[in-house]
Amino acid sequence: MRGVGARAAALTAAGSATALCATLLAGTTTASATAATVPAPPPTASLPGSAPLSALASARPATVAAAEEQFLARTPARYRDQELVWAPCSADAVGSAEVAALLECSAVAVPRDWLDPEAGEPLRVAVSRLRTDGERPARSVLTNPGGPGGPGLSLPAVLGVRPALAATEVVGVDVRGTGASSTVTCLPAAADLTAAPDPRDRSPEAVAATQDLARRTAQACQQDPLSAFVTTEQTVADLDLVRDALDRDTIDWVGYSGGTWLGAQYATYFPGRVGRFVLDSNTDVTGPFQRVFAEHQPPAFQRRFAEDFQPWAARYPWLFRLGATPAEVDASYERLRADLAARPVVVPVLGLRIDGALLDGIVAQAMYSKTSFESLAWTMRALRVVSDLLASGDRTGAERASAGLAQRVLGLLPDAAAPEEAPAADAAQATFFATTCNDTAWSRGGAFWAGLGERQGSRFPLVGWSKALQPCAYWERPALSLPAPDGRDLPPVLLVQTEHDPATSYEGALRTRAALPSSRLVTVAGDGDHGVYGAAGNPCVDDLVDAFLTTGAAPDGDVTCATTGVPAPGSGLLGSVQLRDALTR
Repeated sequence: MRGVGARAAALTAAGSATALCATLLAGTTTASATAATVPAPPPTASLPGSAPLSALASARPATVAAAEEQFLARTPARYRDQELVWAPCSADAVGSAEVAALLECSAVAVPRDWLDPEAGEPLRVAVSRLRTDGERPARSVLTNPGGPGGPGLSLPAVLGVRPALAATEVVGVDVRGTGASSTVTCLPAAADLTAAPDPRDRSPEAVAATQDLARRTAQACQQDPLSAFVTTEQTVADLDLVRDALDRDTIDWVGYSGGTWLGAQYATYFPGRVGRFVLDSNTDVTGPFQRVFAEHQPPAFQRRFAEDFQPWAARYPWLFRLGATPAEVDASYERLRADLAARPVVVPVLGLRIDGALLDGIVAQAMYSKTSFESLAWTMRALRVVSDLLASGDRTGAERASAGLAQRVLGLLPDAAAPEEAPAADAAQATFFATTCNDTAWSRGGAFWAGLGERQGSRFPLVGWSKALQPCAYWERPALSLPAPDGRDLPPVLLVQTEHDPATSYEGALRTRAALPSSRLVTVAGDGDHGVYGAAGNPCVDDLVDAFLTTGAAPDGDVTCATTGVPAPGSGLLGSVQLRDALTR
């Protein structure tokens, strides 16, 4: 765990506030006369968990006044009214010197455990915003890239430069566990995840090794004492402290993917603090994470691959040579996968060994954005060439062609396989495991997950087989249950979703829409990009979200936007010429 910054460490314990307990409910119904005339709200339902809802989860202040009273009650004085000291961001914190030049960073000290906020040393939560010399905007929108566990400090450099948001303070946050905040780790066992057996290998030895790796990963994660406190409940309380440090009564929100889960939970815990909330690429907030990742993702990824990529690649058989029909493209993938499983291709510049399992990951990563389709098609074509050279015994030609793969493959690698240089290289992955395994209950033991992997893989082979590797099956969860979001006391919430999103399925978004009656769903028909607003170049979506964030004007009802379509081949032509030249020298 990293220490807190100098300013946070200098905070003094000037008095103490009442810890989280039933006193959080004080002031919500203050007289029997009120209780007699105002119907009591329905009890808050919970997602699958292992304990009653905490007082924090069940309080749900519907007004700013009630929310402020509860905030003062649960937050020790040493954490309240922190004065943010902004300074230039480091390139390491935000990913590049170019991004760092646009931003300034600060940090908020937060309790280690919001259920016992006076105990332990404070944690650090890093925040960022665009540098500006002008008057401070009247509103702040907090952002989250998803994961859960994705570092978010760089997001203001993407969203904050949008002209429509010039009068809004766009704030990035590295949530607890990840990035420049106090981090968690699953090392050393997590380093072995990329060396897991091929998920299609159903031999007893491979199944046992997969279960053992999942068990060791869970144990390694939980050896970090902070892992038990990396939960959505802890994080939403952190975010509310960030709101206080920003001196805002309410906050706006733009959350992508796992950030939709976090935004929906914040809105459930603190409805009175909710301003203009945008949930983009929606996690199904009505069920456990097991349903989101292990049950929804395999069919969603397969649909994206079969209904979007394969027909597109089949339009250009003369270029990619993957086939002239979707079925032929699929058969090309299966043949390539089998050959890579038998004879992996080594990319020497990256020190990378591409086998069948990593090919699955590369294909799955490309499904997140249609702008990656061309690069994937060229990568599959190049891997086919190299594999054929290896099969023919031409190792010199194979090595030469493999070297040309480096730049193209690098942009398609899944996070777990990408080269990492940061000190806490696995913090994002560790935060993902801690959050998803702690938040909701999972089925236990290897036998269930081996069976689920078999069922999912036989129907949805792209990612279905890999669901057998599940550390949450061996995770010792804390006594925690999260509330089920029901939209009570919320203003309009804007949901954005593509029909073929591979990571957060459209079916899950429809469940979220039904659970939040005040929401409006913006569907992008005929598209499957994951992360749309400000990222996919869809003017219909961008204009709707811009208007909502800047004016508060939500559509009267659900809206459908058209896809912008998959770009025709073009940018990859140079790569194809270079590959051809490399093979003929």
